[in-house]
Amino acid sequence: MDRMRIQDIIDALPEAWLTAGGGAANTAKIFCALGGRASFVGAIGQDVFGDQYENEMRRAGVDVYLQRRAVATGVFCALRDGAGRRSIVVDQGAASSLELDKIPASFYAVESILYIDGFLAMSSGLLEGLILRAKSAGMKIAFDTGGHRLVSDNVALFSRIIREDCAWSFLNEDEFTTLVGTSVDAGLAAFSAEIPGVVVVKRADAGAVCVSEGRLYESSVRPIDVVDETGAGDAFAAGFLYAALSGVPLARCLRAGNWTAERAIQVPGMALDLNALRRGMATVL
Repeated sequence: MDRMRIQDIIDALPEAWLTAGGGAANTAKIFCALGGRASFVGAIGQDVFGDQYENEMRRAGVDVYLQRRAVATGVFCALRDGAGRRSIVVDQGAASSLELDKIPASFYAVESILYIDGFLAMSSGLLEGLILRAKSAGMKIAFDTGGHRLVSDNVALFSRIIREDCAWSFLNEDEFTTLVGTSVDAGLAAFSAEIPGVVVVKRADAGAVCVSEGRLYESSVRPIDVVDETGAGDAFAAGFLYAALSGVPLARCLRAGNWTAERAIQVPGMALDLNALRRGMATVL
């Protein structure tokens, strides 16, 4: 949507929550809150939103590599009506202008993880370029496909990345179906059979499932009231990867991902109590 129209909507909202977001940014903030270390690279505008974005990421403990642009900072506006129906309006703004060649070499840290999402495929060559540089630096790749439409538009690319590059791949159920052409129950084991990494499918209120080296793992979730599902998948990835890097078994990694996502959907706009999050994760692991 046109930025001026989005701003009119934001100005008219009786209760608005503003936070630094985007898939990788959400995951980085929560990963730090759980006790890990994270860096984030992205593009923001030379405006108030850009300043707020940078300040919030730094307060969350994330090392930032931000490229400033002479356009507005991107905005993702999630709206919910009284009946719980959800609508989203977006202006990518500066976010879509990230330049691969301007990311410093210090961002690519040996023996760490590059966590990326499918939205990068909207910029030609960016996704592939980041993966190539990260692998050359000795990093592992974690990839979230990012959305049903993104998967639909990039089936061949995403399938190749998952098969050849990833230590961990995260998909929603509808994304998996679009990518593979069959249901999770019918196709997950076969799809994962020749993939060296872990394939994780997030199934909303049905929990999550993953396959590694031909073995299937599942984790259910309890029924809870949802305040705002924005960022739930990002929170899941943060919890899962934090657990994985802590060396716990995959079944417990799934549980850690579900637990973190549950915390996220019970508050508006990812407004998590970061101290409580860290204390709670200690009981999960």
